[in-house]
Amino acid sequence: MTDAVRQALALGGAAFVVGLSGAMSPGPYLTMTITRTLQRGKLSAALMLVGHALLEGALLVGFAFGLQEFLKRPSVASALAVIGGAVLLWMGFDLMRGAVRGTIVSDLESAEEPSRMGPVLHGVLVSLSNPYWTLWWATIGVKLAADGLAIGPIGIVAFFIGHELADIAWYGFVIFAVSAGRGLLSNRVYRVIIGVLATFLLYLGVTFVLEGLG
Repeated sequence: MTDAVRQALALGGAAFVVGLSGAMSPGPYLTMTITRTLQRGKLSAALMLVGHALLEGALLVGFAFGLQEFLKRPSVASALAVIGGAVLLWMGFDLMRGAVRGTIVSDLESAEEPSRMGPVLHGVLVSLSNPYWTLWWATIGVKLAADGLAIGPIGIVAFFIGHELADIAWYGFVIFAVSAGRGLLSNRVYRVIIGVLATFLLYLGVTFVLEGLG
């Protein structure tokens, strides 16, 4: 196994865990996924992920072809590492506080009226309307994308696959849980999982900041 493959696998793993922590945070996408599952069925909710993935794929294409040289500059890479690490630390502390205090509440009780637009377009628009999604990609996403570009095409592919698998794993579970019974996603289980992910975010945040300052 070459160094590039090993680095790509490590990046893909990091992208999966970081992406999972972002996906699991309560927000509009989680709410609308639950709503579509309840009102339109599992397939409609799952198709929202297609729109979400298409949007992020287009974003990565822009990184790969429009920002490649810019992201390779040492000063830019250092700044992204510090900023991305700071955001990870903020996210990690926030999630950990919520997990410990019990203030993280699942959106399973939400039952808003479903949108009449197609699920793929809906997935795109819900993602774009989420400030949390924009912040994630403007900081952590750019940092991980830069790491992928440094490895090469295989790094970008590994990052994209790892990130999208996180969305599929979490929202697939949410769709299944809502369809099969809410007991699978109790508040206690949710808090434990969030606590574990928050710990990993804190670790990555420290690592990124030290990398940028080094």
